[in-house]
Order: sequence, then C-alpha cells, then structure tokens
Amino acid sequence: MLSEVRIKKMIRLSEYETGQGAVDLWRMNYLRMDYVRLRIIRALASVTVAFMLGVGLLGLYEADFIFENVMSLPIRSFLWQGGVVFLVLCAIFVGVTWYTAAKEYDESHARAGEYYTTLQELIELYKEEEQGQEDSES
Repeated sequence: MLSEVRIKKMIRLSEYETGQGAVDLWRMNYLRMDYVRLRIIRALASVTVAFMLGVGLLGLYEADFIFENVMSLPIRSFLWQGGVVFLVLCAIFVGVTWYTAAKEYDESHARAGEYYTTLQELIELYKEEEQGQEDSES
C-alpha cells in the first residue's frame, strides 16, 4: 500500500542522492583528516606547477637580460628569494585549503547525517507496514 509519508521521504532522498548528495556521500568515504590531506596535496601540486610556470614565464620575459648578464647574476640570491616566496605561497595555500576543506567536510557530514536519519525513518516505516500486514493476516 502506498503511503504519502514514505513517498515524500523517498523523493527527498532521491533528490539528495542525485544532487548535492553525490558529492557529500563521496566525501563521506574518507575520514575528515584524510579528505583534508588529499585536498592539501592537490593544492601543493597546483601551487608548485603554477610557481614553476610563473618562473618560466618570467625567465622568458627577461631572457635578453639573463643571456647578457649570465656570468654576473647573483643566482644564489635568486634561488634563496624564490625559495622563500615559494614557501610563503605554499603556507598560505595550505592554510586556506585546510580551512575550506574542513568546512566542506563538516557541512557534507551534517547533510549526510540528515540523509541517513531520513533513510532510517523510511526503513522504520517499511517495518511498521510489514508488521501491520502480518497482524492483519493473522
């Protein structure tokens, strides 16, 4: 027998699973720190690639100056300054990524908790209906 309450719960669960729930349930496959670490590794890889591309473009832009003064350039100073800039950028991006990833995970955890609660309520409704049918058959 069809129950309006059950149908509403099933529709709500289905909408969640096909929408935001797909991302939320994927995140719930990870522990919180594992998800944050995964995001930090992706951010560090992105910062590294972007920094190397930026240095390469700067080198191409200043190629004439570099080739004219290659013997007199303070390469150690450039490497030191570049390393410091790179580490500062990494620290900034790790901090921002840590905050946003933890916040995303916590929000997903709350929504997934509501999903599982609604799912448990739906299961209870099915059990109650089965008990009602068994009682009416007896």
